[in-house]
Amino acid sequence: MKKNVGLICYLSVFFIVEFLFGFFILETRSIFLDKTAQTGQFLAQSYVEKIDTRLDDYVFSVELAGQYLREMDAAGVSIDEMQQWLRSYCEKIAEKFGDTALDFYAVIEDTLVTANPWPGDSNYAYQTKSWYSEAANAEPGTIVFSDLYRDVATKQYVFTISHSFDTSKNVVALDVYLSRGDWMRFTELPQDYGIFLYDTQGVLAYAMGQTQLLSDIPQSEYEALECPADAHAIQYRELKDENYNLYLCCLDIGWKIVVAIPSENLVSSEHMLLMDVGLWANILNVAIVIIFLIKNELSKKKHNQDVLTGLLNKSYFTKCVRRKIRKGEGVLLVLDLDNFKSINDNYGHDNGDLVLQQVANLLERTFRKTDYIGRFGGDEFIVYVDSELSDSILERKAQDLLQQIGKLSQQYPLGALSVSIGGCRSVRGDRYADVFKRADEALYTVKGHGKSGYAMSGAQN
Repeated sequence: MKKNVGLICYLSVFFIVEFLFGFFILETRSIFLDKTAQTGQFLAQSYVEKIDTRLDDYVFSVELAGQYLREMDAAGVSIDEMQQWLRSYCEKIAEKFGDTALDFYAVIEDTLVTANPWPGDSNYAYQTKSWYSEAANAEPGTIVFSDLYRDVATKQYVFTISHSFDTSKNVVALDVYLSRGDWMRFTELPQDYGIFLYDTQGVLAYAMGQTQLLSDIPQSEYEALECPADAHAIQYRELKDENYNLYLCCLDIGWKIVVAIPSENLVSSEHMLLMDVGLWANILNVAIVIIFLIKNELSKKKHNQDVLTGLLNKSYFTKCVRRKIRKGEGVLLVLDLDNFKSINDNYGHDNGDLVLQQVANLLERTFRKTDYIGRFGGDEFIVYVDSELSDSILERKAQDLLQQIGKLSQQYPLGALSVSIGGCRSVRGDRYADVFKRADEALYTVKGHGKSGYAMSGAQN
């Protein structure tokens, strides 16, 4: 008993420790992934803000040009002077933004004014162009972003930012040519990162870094991105096949940004491997212990069972019942099959084994699962009922067994099979050997009176 208590305590501590260890790994892994996702989101946000700031700088430059042109128009400055100022202003803005190709132009008093005039300006139908019509028909001060289009003269992709700066349909516009791959000036983009900017039609406006990812990023990823109320909210996607994390965001103008960050840069594969190994080792450890316990229990059960009938064997039955008799009251029944040798002689040992198995089944059906039923060897069986049963109940069970074995005997007419049953009541503190001896004496009393009967110690039935 002490051994069992110690084993139970040990296993309890073991499973509690293993459970806590596994829970700790899962929680650590979850926190680690959350933190790395937040880190990736922070990095993506920094690039989004840089792009947004760049576009805001363009917008500010256009608004500032509109303010100056409005003041010059109000002061009666000539168109030629405005053109010279616009050329000078364009050069300063281009210098501010680095090598990016820029071009300013404006419509003032129905006259096209350009910073960099070219021969086609005289025939340029600005009234039909969306950059002019959308801004001119909007409220003064409105900023309009065009989608990407290919410039007729340069064959380069360009987008236009236009601004209506008064109520007279005067408009100033800025063309931003995508002549360089780094017009956003991400000169320190980490290795294997990728930044992609799409206009409202899904046309790629800008690509920087890991541009070969373009063919791997499903178009549905950015097309399905819906701009929320908070237009700058970062939405996370994981490109599992390519081991990249995608961070998608909408700008106020409706353009969409995809920032691709290698998973390895956010979460170390070595750390994840160690946590996964630890978790699987934890699961494997628990599984091994459970399998060991099951096998040990099956081995014990097999060791404690009679091979032929599956009942308790003599040694284990004696061990269990000896303890029960010392602690409480019960009834010990000893059963012996009469004329069993004739079954073996007339029908063979295979049928003899079958009879023993059938008798074992009869005993299991007659008594409860909590009762102890064993085979002492040969054709002898023994039962201990761990409760106080009345004489009438014992009588009924015994007579039922006599009747059932009588029916079984009909299958073997040459065997004359029957059963003799002897029993003895035990009280707390009795010795097993004494109780067994009295039950055995009752059995032999039945044998002496012609077999096929039942008797309790001290009386014959």
